[in-house]
Amino acid sequence: MLVLPAAACSAGGEQSSDEDLVSVGTEAWVDIDPQATALPPDSADPTNGDPTDGDPTDGDPTDGDPTDGDPLDEVGQTGPATPPDAPATGTAEPVDPSQDVAAIVQAMTLEQKVGQLFTVPVIGDDATQPSQSAQTSNLALYGVASPAEVVARYHLGGVAYFDHDQGPGTSNVADLTRTAALSAGLQSAAAADSGIGLLIGTDQEGGPVVRLREPAVVFPSARDIASTGDTDLARQAGAVTGSEALAVGVNWVYAPVADVNVDPANPVIGDRAFGATATGTLPFVRATAEGLAAAGVLPTLKHFPGHGDTQVDSHNSLPTLDQDRATLDSVDFPPFAEAASLDPVSVMVGHLAVPAIDPTGVPATISGPIISTLREELGFDRLVVTDAMNMGALQGFGDSGTLAVDAINAGIDMILLPVDLPLAWNTVLAAVQDGRITQERLDEAVTRVLQAKQSIGALDASAVPAGDPTRLGSAEALAVLDAITAACAC
Repeated sequence: MLVLPAAACSAGGEQSSDEDLVSVGTEAWVDIDPQATALPPDSADPTNGDPTDGDPTDGDPTDGDPTDGDPLDEVGQTGPATPPDAPATGTAEPVDPSQDVAAIVQAMTLEQKVGQLFTVPVIGDDATQPSQSAQTSNLALYGVASPAEVVARYHLGGVAYFDHDQGPGTSNVADLTRTAALSAGLQSAAAADSGIGLLIGTDQEGGPVVRLREPAVVFPSARDIASTGDTDLARQAGAVTGSEALAVGVNWVYAPVADVNVDPANPVIGDRAFGATATGTLPFVRATAEGLAAAGVLPTLKHFPGHGDTQVDSHNSLPTLDQDRATLDSVDFPPFAEAASLDPVSVMVGHLAVPAIDPTGVPATISGPIISTLREELGFDRLVVTDAMNMGALQGFGDSGTLAVDAINAGIDMILLPVDLPLAWNTVLAAVQDGRITQERLDEAVTRVLQAKQSIGALDASAVPAGDPTRLGSAEALAVLDAITAACAC
């Protein structure tokens, strides 16, 4: 999903992925001046790690930094990021995460609820004392300097890890021992803020789309694993992937890819898919998701309604899935229909136009009819997330705030990688206050986010176990890799 990298894409595999501020109660939102907390002039080069620098098209289709490139600006065009208008931190107390989910939702402030709807990248490998380059980037994006402050300022529901390349110490995953400590620090920040644990996610599909590398075990691509004909090997690969993700504090894996790669010229899916037919894809999607879930992480089937028969990369522009409804039902939907019987699991929606379901041609991520198809016809009633919202497919459909509101109203529960988090956050807040998003829709989305966390033991931030990076690359994990390599001759 993510490529710009779009997390969703890659996070879905691909990385990708202002209105006036309003007052809430007696507290008014404040304009954060990045210079007020900026680094001393001699502490860092303000051009070092420019968050708009870099070529997101280099490398694999989901490689890169989702904060690189020229993201969509406030009117859906490309351009440099504007200084953030970050919300005030507020004085709300953490909720009691030992209550049932309904009681927690009832106890949350509006600001805490809005924050739960967002997953964003943070820059750096230390939660509270990041490098100067990381501080510069976080200030530019979020108005605060450290990853822990980003979590607390926006009451975040999730964080996505990437190999950021914006200067020394900016990557989340360059040193997996530091990644584990970063995860623990972020969960501590969430515990002190809302009390609710974070979904910490990353793309770990195997093959070309991985963020956690050595000493973690990296498996061959989905296509190679399916070539073994052995779903048990896929299940074992999922279990090892999940176990190693947890070893560094990652509890949400943006995999498996459930797309059926019908078009061999597909520019973005290719060997990320298990197969070119629904019957060849479905059992491997299910087995991989079961392995991930058994390890204790939240799997993510992506990219609904199916990115396999497209000739356009949604990182760059909007693909159209031209199949008739019968073809969608028989080819694209079956792997995603498996999600209804899996637990835990989430589904990522891709930025794809599907005229057979929604003749308006809007991306699935902001299409009520398409998301209703997933909910009502395929029977999936749990966490649904967007692909990365910084992808080129969304150009022309609105700014970060408009897109976030439209996605939530369409039935999305969590927004991944908005281009402008401060704008998106404040716009969603205002939309709830003025009725454009109903309280019922907000509470429904928050409930699904919290239920997903509960399903993997991440509801109580203070009780989330710390990672143990010494578990990476175990003999058992390497034995699974050897078995798959031998079976696929890859």
